[in-house]
Amino acid sequence: MLSSEKRNEFVVTARKWRPQRFSDVVGQQHISTTLKNAISSNRIHHAYLFCGPRGVGKTTTARILARAINCENPKEFEPCNNCETCIAVLEGKSLDIIEIDGASNNSVDDVRKLRENSKYPPSLGKYKMYIIDEVHMLSTSAFNALLKTLEEPPPHLLFVFATTESHKLPATIISRCQRFDFRRMEINEISSQLRMIAATENITIDEESLVTIAKKADGSMRDGQSIFDRIVAFCGMNIIYAEMAEALHLIDTEFFFRISDAIRSNNISEMFHIADEVIRKGYDLQECMQGLLEHFRNILTIKATSDIKMIDSSASTIERYKSEVDFYSKADLLRILNIISSTEQTLKYSAQPRIKFEMGLLQLASLDSLVEIGELLNEIKLLKSNPEILNARVIQTIKSSEPIKKNVINSDPSLVYNTKPAPVLEKSSEVQNKISEPSLPASAELVKDSATVIDKVNRQPIKENLEDSWIDFIRKIAGSKSGSMLLDQAKVIFNDAEIILNIDNNFVYENIFQKRGILQSELKDFYGKHISVKLIKIEDLGSHDSSSSGIETDVEIYNSQNKNFIDNSSINSTIAENNSNKISDKHPIERSIIDLFDAKQLF
Repeated sequence: MLSSEKRNEFVVTARKWRPQRFSDVVGQQHISTTLKNAISSNRIHHAYLFCGPRGVGKTTTARILARAINCENPKEFEPCNNCETCIAVLEGKSLDIIEIDGASNNSVDDVRKLRENSKYPPSLGKYKMYIIDEVHMLSTSAFNALLKTLEEPPPHLLFVFATTESHKLPATIISRCQRFDFRRMEINEISSQLRMIAATENITIDEESLVTIAKKADGSMRDGQSIFDRIVAFCGMNIIYAEMAEALHLIDTEFFFRISDAIRSNNISEMFHIADEVIRKGYDLQECMQGLLEHFRNILTIKATSDIKMIDSSASTIERYKSEVDFYSKADLLRILNIISSTEQTLKYSAQPRIKFEMGLLQLASLDSLVEIGELLNEIKLLKSNPEILNARVIQTIKSSEPIKKNVINSDPSLVYNTKPAPVLEKSSEVQNKISEPSLPASAELVKDSATVIDKVNRQPIKENLEDSWIDFIRKIAGSKSGSMLLDQAKVIFNDAEIILNIDNNFVYENIFQKRGILQSELKDFYGKHISVKLIKIEDLGSHDSSSSGIETDVEIYNSQNKNFIDNSSINSTIAENNSNKISDKHPIERSIIDLFDAKQLF
């Protein structure tokens, strides 16, 4: 058994390494410099209010100030910590420096005693100081009783109020004090201080462990030092990250990289295993999502800024973040962060947090990469300006595609293609032999859509010359149930994908007009594409000039329903106007694509 003296030798790190001078206070240089300058210029205020979060040095700074203003041998306006006054304060035996806990001395009677004792001058130093910690705990009556003394104290009396909740103080108290706001400790400041402490006490600790402890401290130096004591008690004098994570029950950094790997590979099975591991090891699900949110935030930071100064991690972890950057776009990272944030919020109020957690991970693993619209439009422009590249990409896609059934193609009313001359419609085997297959970055969706159109066209039995096969078509019609429809009585003009039937006999005209639906269907089946048919009734060919080719200038189309003749030019203008209105109703991106490819539509 160790003696009581041996057991009491240990002093916690927060007390053992408490700053003793202004220069030792970490992270609060703006306050230390102001107080030193006030002492040097003899502009000491009678009441100070120290505000800030826990463990950032409020009470420590108040004690340093108390020693500095009463020190017998100050050095550069810092306490010497060797004179009788300084030693009395350090040992807590000074009658002139009184520390009061505001939580347990918050009544009017306590303030009344303070006022009575404050009349007496200090016994050793120049000033008597009251340090009231957690001053916001005083009652309203106690604050009111303190107002008069606080506003007009004796020349030897000073007050220092420390609080973590300054908003709870009455405005009448705040206005009588000189206020100092202590800031949260930065991670690098906490880790640097812990590194110095570990080196002094011959404790070895890796960089990743220091950063993790500093992040766990959440801006408090005292909390960081307390966690450090706990780790030393678990790991001994040699601290490594794996043992430290086990002691604090932390989620390992490698765990988050496993999740990002599963997201990139769309590995849903791995996500289930990860979720099960989190549950079995008893990790907090919200803490897991918070760590994952920080993980992808760090990747996005490097992606957007190429700066590592805003990342609080070890050097090795930062290098791994750099290697992850190229796998994601900014849009992908923003989507991932949004899903993680939503899942974290849902976990707070869910009756089945495990299922919500798994759903969040599965949603991440099911994401596809985004293509920015700017890149898509640039790709479209590139392919339009280089038709040979488009053909090569289409043929490359056709090679790996499955054959399309002919009856499906013929029944597809949405198939529209440009009838302008283009070097595309060669036989598939010839095109494959002639065109090389360059490797060019292209939008997968664009190639897929283009390939679908070209593939459909190439697979149909298209007759390139309508005139050469017209006699075969008439023979086919004559042998069908629909009969010949007297097509041999009409004079035919062939115009690209259009057939103009000039008829001078009313009986023939009406017969063909009544069977126009059957004729249109037979033409499509025979030629493998839509053929436009125009019927022109010619009453007197001999009365026109031969330059008209036997076609009247004003074309009239017979309407069997109302027995009237309709001007063909008015019909065309009406159709053009309707088409223009339909195109204008489309989305701007869709109109851009239609314009880029000179696309034609069926209306």
